[in-house]
Amino acid sequence: MLFNSFEFAIFFSVFLCLYFGSAKTVRPFVLLIASYVFYAAWRPSFLVLLVLTTLVDYSTALVIDNSKSAIRRRAALATALSINLGVLFSVKYLDFMLSNVIGAAGLIGIELPPLALNLVLPLGISFYTFQSVGYTFDVYNRVLPAERNLLYYATYVAFFPQLIAGPIERAAHMISQYKAPRPTSPDRIASGLWLAGWGVFKKVCLADAVAPFVNGVFANPTSFGGSYTLLASVLFMLQIYCDFSGYSDIAIGIARMIGIDLMINFRQPYFASSLTDFWRRWHISLSTWFRDFLYIPLGGNRTSRPRWVRNTILVFGLSGFWHGANWTFLVWGLLHGTAIVFEDVLRRMRPRQKDHTAAAASTVAAVTATDARGQSILVRLLGSGYTLLVVLVGWVFFRAQTFPDALYVLGSWLHPGGLYYGTLKILGVSSVEILEITFNIVLLIVIDSLIAFRPKFLFRCQNSGFVSTAAAVILIYDIALSGAFGKFDFIYFQF
Repeated sequence: MLFNSFEFAIFFSVFLCLYFGSAKTVRPFVLLIASYVFYAAWRPSFLVLLVLTTLVDYSTALVIDNSKSAIRRRAALATALSINLGVLFSVKYLDFMLSNVIGAAGLIGIELPPLALNLVLPLGISFYTFQSVGYTFDVYNRVLPAERNLLYYATYVAFFPQLIAGPIERAAHMISQYKAPRPTSPDRIASGLWLAGWGVFKKVCLADAVAPFVNGVFANPTSFGGSYTLLASVLFMLQIYCDFSGYSDIAIGIARMIGIDLMINFRQPYFASSLTDFWRRWHISLSTWFRDFLYIPLGGNRTSRPRWVRNTILVFGLSGFWHGANWTFLVWGLLHGTAIVFEDVLRRMRPRQKDHTAAAASTVAAVTATDARGQSILVRLLGSGYTLLVVLVGWVFFRAQTFPDALYVLGSWLHPGGLYYGTLKILGVSSVEILEITFNIVLLIVIDSLIAFRPKFLFRCQNSGFVSTAAAVILIYDIALSGAFGKFDFIYFQF
């Protein structure tokens, strides 16, 4: 039941009628049942693990909160972590580990029979497991008391708008909202519809529109020259942003319509001026989870330089491995961690600004000009270029099916060739699609630029009846005419 499917439109319409048609005391039950129905629609057996996670963390958190014994509290925490992470490891990484052990044994002359359990990966298990584990840690660290009401805690784990692909929320932010949602108003419904509509646009008009070309090239990259692999890499950079941030926008918009505020998960990450800035803008809920529950406990910034380097690379390596059981994901994470360390080295080497003499005042304007934050415009441009290059290279490892495929793609960029319309058409990009995609990319850049740099102007446009109506009509027509509905799952469903 994809957000961009007609099945979900029917489901959500029925849910809204039941939810708002019920007494306020009944609505929490309607919300939880709807969340379970939504999740079971993918595969009923998935619901077993979701309920298991809920019951384990609910009960162990009560033990942790009620106990004054440090040993008992640690035992309850260890139980919760063992069950949650054990299940996650089994369904997501066990086959990967077995295949690598068998392969390593073969290298030293020990032949082991092939073994694969082929366990099905439940949708969203990485997301709701991290959300539940975060709650257990918060209770253990006395950040918040354990939730006594199972209904509200179960809703926190299973809330259907963000269940499959986040944002990874914190209990302190969410459970109180389930108990007392914000009053629904025309403004909240309108803004929720706008966010959801914008998310659908990014998904069906951009992410899914370029998916056939990206999938075709990366399915067998050695069959294509450098121009095709570079274009596919750039388009995947666009695809994964529009796909994932589109999901988050839809989730936030849907939740807002029923009085629930989810955290912002993306803040125009490709406008970042550094990799550090990029990770403050990309998948914010995962970044803050690793920061709070791994990076800071390891010492964070308040540690020796060698340990900081170790912590940074370790956190990014684990973040990469969180995405999937493939060495390419690990390389993607280590690449970002290493690049951030390198970026910090350059930052430390840069001399502090001093008063310029009259002679220095004649320096080229691009060097001395500063932006609103007092940063040299040239430095910001160089930082943005460096960031986009690292991110682009990283996405190649993220998307490639194997490590050799990723290396081939990167190497092929040094030998570009021509692009032929016949090949583009075979890969699913005809002249009409090229025009539609180009128009939609320009529209995306304009809106994201306004959100990032001119939010007040955008707010004034939103409050203008004529402008907002015209924008809504254009968006609806664009989605209806150029959208690819129900063809592709959201990319992060596989994680």
